[in-house]
Amino acid sequence: MQTQKLIKLFSQARLNGYTSPQEHEENLALIGTISRKIGILEIILRNSIDEIMQAQNPKWLQSLPQDFELKKDKNEQNPTRDKIISMQSLGFWVQVVEHYKIHNQVFGKDFLDNLDLKKYCAKNPHHFYSTSIMRHHKVSAIIQLFRLIRNRAFHFENLFKITQNGYPRLNVKIQNKHKEKAYIAIKPSKITVFLDDLITNFDKDLITYARYNENIKN
Repeated sequence: MQTQKLIKLFSQARLNGYTSPQEHEENLALIGTISRKIGILEIILRNSIDEIMQAQNPKWLQSLPQDFELKKDKNEQNPTRDKIISMQSLGFWVQVVEHYKIHNQVFGKDFLDNLDLKKYCAKNPHHFYSTSIMRHHKVSAIIQLFRLIRNRAFHFENLFKITQNGYPRLNVKIQNKHKEKAYIAIKPSKITVFLDDLITNFDKDLITYARYNENIKN
């Protein structure tokens, strides 16, 4: 499509956020490819977190701290529990994991032990200044990165953006008990691999289901 048509349809301001019109097209194609996987993961994550929390307290939703915002349909007086669960944002579920410190229950022990974050970006560290990056740190990075990818994809933002020094814009900060910080990033070319790894953690057979559209194309 001619550049002038692209500018008219998408706006110059939007296209300025890309290195070329082709990158804009590739970004939309990537979002199309990963949307199904993001949807599957978001549903599984919230159900898994809810299951973990119910095992600790069947009425945990009624016992949330004040800093939690539980969304409800104002037009529905007696919503079902499933309806309430489905209405909560991904940010809510990330907050639940962090507040109740259930990181190591969300993902499998073997998955976390074998997970090398350098797989997604060579600059990702294995250590803070004085301690190793442990399982719960990995989970914190994983769910933050997943939320970042999800939000940017579903707002059709540029997933290919990198900083001037070549560092991916898709990066998050984690912190240990000594307040030491580490940044974990994911290269645009590794987004699909990252999502596939998370899906496989929950069920290896699920990856075929998640790749439904890809299987049709092939």
